[in-house]
Amino acid sequence: MRTNLVEVDRLVDEPRLKDIFAALVDVVSKLDMDETLALLAEHARTLTRARYAAIGVVDPGQPDQLLDFVTSGISSEERKHIGDLPSGGGLLGAVIDSHAPVISDSIAKDPRAAGFPPNHPFMQHFLGVPIITGEKVFGNIYVTDRLDNEPFDQIDLAILETLATGAAAVIGNLLLRQALALAQIEDDRARIARDLHDDIVQRLFAVGLQLQAALPSLQGTDGFLFVRQAIDDLDTAIGEIRTTIFQLEPAQEGSSRSEVLDLVSRLCTIADLKYHVVFTGPIDTVLTNTKQTLLLTVLRELITNAIKHAHAHELRIEIEVAAMLSIVVIDDGVGIGNHPRLGHGIANLEAKATARGGTFAIEASPLGGSRATFTIPLH
Repeated sequence: MRTNLVEVDRLVDEPRLKDIFAALVDVVSKLDMDETLALLAEHARTLTRARYAAIGVVDPGQPDQLLDFVTSGISSEERKHIGDLPSGGGLLGAVIDSHAPVISDSIAKDPRAAGFPPNHPFMQHFLGVPIITGEKVFGNIYVTDRLDNEPFDQIDLAILETLATGAAAVIGNLLLRQALALAQIEDDRARIARDLHDDIVQRLFAVGLQLQAALPSLQGTDGFLFVRQAIDDLDTAIGEIRTTIFQLEPAQEGSSRSEVLDLVSRLCTIADLKYHVVFTGPIDTVLTNTKQTLLLTVLRELITNAIKHAHAHELRIEIEVAAMLSIVVIDDGVGIGNHPRLGHGIANLEAKATARGGTFAIEASPLGGSRATFTIPLH
């Protein structure tokens, strides 16, 4: 991003300049993505002397959609009454699509604007700039309505661009740290899988063979049934450990399992969500390309829905392949309540499941939060 130079001489004398550096130092000290974005939105609002500020995080798989939306100047109660978060269109989308700043002196009259939902605060003036990490737009940072009711000027633009440029470096560093942490986790998983296979399973198998060899000599004794049961228990334990090994081993590139893990990793890393994925059944050998595409589409919708509405900290994702394809996403968020507001995404999932002879349900999870289940027959 190129810093705006039109008013550079005035910017040098601008007293808020030192506040930009202080804001960036403040942000750099944070290691949590949610806290970082909240601080950036707050600093954007105060530095431009605006009433409202927000940061929209782009869904990496759907650049025209927002994955997260962090605000400053609007209370949690006001956000609740506004309803669903912006989808990424209108002036917000114009910032993302153009990869360039957008200034509007009248949101209501701007042809690029998409309007406001009910209960949204009145906003007249708009200033937004993209946050670009590497070659990609991570999101946008925007402010509305200066406290003096004057339109945003070139100094405001230069300040916001400077903040966005620094924010891009901070966010890029956070994403890199998270990626390295995930890589370390994958290495640890592979090592544990090798240890389980080369040591534990082989030892259990050897014990089972010894018991099997001793079984004939125990025929007709009280110990026969005990040893027989022990052999069965060992077989069950070996089967469960082998399933665990399969889940721990790195998935082959392009496989259904690798595509799922890649999708979950990208979405949850950006939203700073912990996650755990459990596979049951031969997902890489049974799913057709069409079913794999459906799996990823449904999973994306469920995870995005949890990110936008559940305010969760952790997700558990269960994917089972047998006679049915079952996709379960469990979050530890606020739950769906007694009268949930089901948006277009949920209606689409219900329609997809019904059209394929399956079912979709979302309900309260026994451990808090919600549990969404999408199930369709495979044949």
